[in-house]
Amino acid sequence: MMYLIWGLLNIGLLIYFLTICFNAIKLVRREIGLFASIIFVIGLLSFCSHQSNNDKGMNSDKTKTWTFISKDTLSKNQTSILQHELSRNLISKYEMVVISGKDKNNINIPLSAFTLTNGFTIGTNWSIKSITVNKTNDNNKFYYYVAGVVEWQLLGISVYSQNKRYNGNILIDKASQ
Repeated sequence: MMYLIWGLLNIGLLIYFLTICFNAIKLVRREIGLFASIIFVIGLLSFCSHQSNNDKGMNSDKTKTWTFISKDTLSKNQTSILQHELSRNLISKYEMVVISGKDKNNINIPLSAFTLTNGFTIGTNWSIKSITVNKTNDNNKFYYYVAGVVEWQLLGISVYSQNKRYNGNILIDKASQ
């Protein structure tokens, strides 16, 4: 419920901000002139489109994936995709996807993993910090540990950071083997 309230608060503040900007543009046009209001709009748009590049580098639009082992060490055509729900709230959920394969001895091993956020996520940003997926003694499951941060934002500015940690077992679907 908190995620929904936070998202609605962000939408309300955005609408209020846009109303203030529209009134400011009208005031600048009336007091200073049309050319000044055009420059003001261009300036506002440049600030709005500016993004922080703290954790972003080359190919920053791609999902950050943790690779555990090379696919070259596996039997051919023995990979499968496992999807596991980490957390769910009223309007969104966090999921982890693990790509696994079988080695030459027919033992399931994790290859890589990444997380997804689905649903209504306005006002929050899930940032993954670490994923670990390990084999267990049971060949039909993996043990996982995921650490990340949920940033609670108002109009794109981080207000609060909340550490999240998830761990447990992922069952390997018998149909995917």
